[in-house]
Amino acid sequence: MTRLRRFFDTLRPWRRFGAGWRDWIPLGLVVALLALSGAAIWAGPWLTKRIGCNDGFPTAEIWSAGAECVGLSEGPYAFGLDEFAPVMQVIDRQNRAAADKCDPTGTPVTVGVLMTMTDPSVGGRAVRELEGMAAGQLRANGTGCLHPMRLVVGQIGRYDESSNAVDVARLLSDRADVVAVAGVGLSQQRTADVADLLAAAKIPMVADLVTAVGFDQNGSREDQPVFDGCDPDITYPRGIGNDYFYRVAYRTSVQIEQLGAVVPAKPDFIMVPTGGSDPYTCTTLPLMQRQFGGNVTEVKFDADELSTVPQTAKRVCGAPKDVTVAYVARGRDMARFIQSLDEEFASGHCAASSVTVVSTSDGKRLQAAESDLYVEDLRNKALRSKSFTEGKVRLLATTIGGADRPQDGNPNFEVFQQTFAAAGFDPSHTDDGWAMNAYDAVATVSQALRSLPANKPVQRSQVNTAINGFSSAESSVPGAGGPITFDNNGNRTGGVPLVMRVCPLRPAAADQPPRTTGVVVRPGSAIPQCPGTDG
Repeated sequence: MTRLRRFFDTLRPWRRFGAGWRDWIPLGLVVALLALSGAAIWAGPWLTKRIGCNDGFPTAEIWSAGAECVGLSEGPYAFGLDEFAPVMQVIDRQNRAAADKCDPTGTPVTVGVLMTMTDPSVGGRAVRELEGMAAGQLRANGTGCLHPMRLVVGQIGRYDESSNAVDVARLLSDRADVVAVAGVGLSQQRTADVADLLAAAKIPMVADLVTAVGFDQNGSREDQPVFDGCDPDITYPRGIGNDYFYRVAYRTSVQIEQLGAVVPAKPDFIMVPTGGSDPYTCTTLPLMQRQFGGNVTEVKFDADELSTVPQTAKRVCGAPKDVTVAYVARGRDMARFIQSLDEEFASGHCAASSVTVVSTSDGKRLQAAESDLYVEDLRNKALRSKSFTEGKVRLLATTIGGADRPQDGNPNFEVFQQTFAAAGFDPSHTDDGWAMNAYDAVATVSQALRSLPANKPVQRSQVNTAINGFSSAESSVPGAGGPITFDNNGNRTGGVPLVMRVCPLRPAAADQPPRTTGVVVRPGSAIPQCPGTDG
């Protein structure tokens, strides 16, 4: 009671308004304490999520999500990821020098880059993707530039963190200077959520890596997709990003058609993960069955349990013949599968005379060095294994974009290579197609900007209208992977992806680390031999 009485005594100044200012000190302290308590309740979680991220004072645009940092960066900050520090420094320098070679009357623009740097589905390819974006910016701000282009990089983190992708996309949509977004992520439900959010803000998107059926403006209706094997709470069957979504990657239905042209015989097995949470696999499986006439035996494994992958190799090896396996899974499990096949051959337990693995574009992940040392060790062992080197185990995979080799007669690929090197990046990082497609996504936005008046502010709707006009050979984007045009649903048209045989690791030069490239497999022709090998 004594403490309560003392508290009410502090309120006596209200009864004698106009008394000395000292009488108000106790009440002021009480009010201040209450305000601070309320601020602590509000700011506590906010600060807790941001103290471990950013190089300076905590900001609303960068926060921690589990063990990683996500958000927006347009300077050298690399979200605490050392492997991204060099490319983020390049982007920072290019942002500061954006207007150096552009029309002096040109109004500046900001393009958002939305990507996951850390999801297990990307591995070391994420660095290559961002390098491709930076090379695209360097090219965009070169000769003929009308609007200086700055990049703001959005790191959405892992897809198992429920709302980060949408939260980062919302930050981009709230920025009035952002006129377009390149990237948007992978074929995941969260990407559909992001596309719908950005479309609502009338921001055009040019996706570089999204290939799954359903991820276009009408749900890939012309492909007659089947979504029965996908999780029931998905939204992409209705289409995504209506009127504002475009993709430079060829969708899986087109990739599978090319695989069918190269491997016309029905595969003996289809290797596929359990569950329907991944759109990339749950939508590709029925397309693969349809391409090869259906009823292909499915060999399932658990993508979350690595020990199940060798079990699939044992089952495949049970057929005493030349075996073909259609691989419908993320590329992160490919190295373990190939290594497991090699172990079966080495132990004399594989009855198959040979195994040919055919995959959509994620199978080319084996051409990219992995950031995770354990996964990189698996990749090296698979690509150096005796059965793979001798051709007893072969891997065929489609390109994610168009022709990704200079010998395919595309001069714009050579321009891309020169720009990539001029930005200071490792030329071997162009092997798997991710850098090229990222470059082409930025090139598409740049081509749209070059059609707009230099001395007037750029509107999002103007950029979208320009991209929508890239619909014929005469109005195409000169992409590194070939001319880029879009149909009414935002899908890439014209040209086709190539089918490549992924070759073993071998030294590129005496002073360079080993790298793997590939050889083109033509329809109606035998599978070519890899240079310098026996098979």
